[in-house]
Parts: sequence; structure tokens; C-alpha cells
Amino acid sequence: MRPALLKYNECITAIRAEGANTDACALEEIAALEEVERQAKHARELIRTGLTLRMQEDGVTGFHSENWQATLRQPAQDVRVTDEKALKSAHPELWEPQPDKLNRTKLNKLAKKEQIPGVVLGNGGAPVLVVSARKDV
Repeated sequence: MRPALLKYNECITAIRAEGANTDACALEEIAALEEVERQAKHARELIRTGLTLRMQEDGVTGFHSENWQATLRQPAQDVRVTDEKALKSAHPELWEPQPDKLNRTKLNKLAKKEQIPGVVLGNGGAPVLVVSARKDV
């Protein structure tokens, strides 16, 4: 994670330099922060998994640090249907009729071609910045 943090630090320094191309620096900073975030999430999951395993091995169900607490809990039981026909014949009341479902993909395509009663096209909302790696570098 150190290289990603160093890259982010370089970006912070570069954006403050006299005559810096602040837009390009901001773009580099976004990419650096995304890499820091990716690596931090990965590290968090490794640590979380390791801590969970150690707690299970030691028989510890909970403990606390100065500011945080950790508790192991069993997830709620889930139900898995192994024979739908048998279940349906034994308990038909568990089945509910499905309401009609609007196919939004088809509606969107059709609304772009023609006017449809009860439908208006929105502008899609505010622009979203998409950041991706350049393929020519």
C-alpha cells in the first residue's frame, strides 16, 4: 500500500506547485486515491478474516480495544428449497401471484423513438465524471 500512498502524496505536492496543471493533477489524484481505496479494502478484508479465524480458534466471542469492539455472531439461518413441487403441494399458501413487471429497457428504447402516453424522458441527471486509464501510455 506504500507505493499507492506515495503516489497520492506526489499528487498533493504537484497540485500545489507554481503553474501546475491542476485539472491533470486532480485526475491523477483521483486515480491514486482509487488505488489507495482498493488496496485498503483488500487489507481490511485480510485483517478481518484473520481476526475472525483467531477469535474462533481461541473461543473468543467478543473483545474491545480503546475505541472499537468486535463480536462474533452466527448469521441467521436461511431456508433453501430442495423440492419446489413437494413444498408447493404441502404449503400452497406460500406462493403469491406475481404482479406485472415493467420492462424498463424496452420502454426506454421505445420512448426514445416515439411519444408514449404516460411517459416522459428525463435528462438523465447531473453529469458523472468517468475516470479510466489511458490505453496509449
